[in-house]
Amino acid sequence: MKGFWIIAILLITLMPLYMLSSKSEKSVEMQEDEVVGNEDKMVLQVIDEEENVLYESASKFRMHMKFLDEYDDALAVAIDSQNWADISKYALLLKNTSPLIFTGKRKVELPKDFILLDTSFHFQSLAVVEASESREMVSLNIEYEKLLQTCDECHGKYKKKE
Repeated sequence: MKGFWIIAILLITLMPLYMLSSKSEKSVEMQEDEVVGNEDKMVLQVIDEEENVLYESASKFRMHMKFLDEYDDALAVAIDSQNWADISKYALLLKNTSPLIFTGKRKVELPKDFILLDTSFHFQSLAVVEASESREMVSLNIEYEKLLQTCDECHGKYKKKE
């Protein structure tokens, strides 16, 4: 029965991502159609190779990631105090957010590793929720450490060194 709920939640989570990528493809096609009619008005966006091209807007991406950081901090406090309701609440908030969407780009424009890490982040957040429902601190700590490891792996690979 748990497997059914996991699949249902994943479908609910991933369906908007699919729909969002479909909309983006259509808008790009429409823009290309408009450009064909007005070839002399065509403007190409130049990408600076020194800049991180993982996201369209660095400030928006950082703002969203800041929220993830705040949810993680609140989750850590809830785990330390064994506040099961808050653990579930903040783990669900983490699960329902998506660094992939924060990029403002379509999946096909992003590195496959980034997409896999985003998916792993969702699975691990869900595992923390399940562990909190079982109220077993050992399994909760294991799943939380795996979640942090996913975050660290992504940051190690894609976060700009400042």
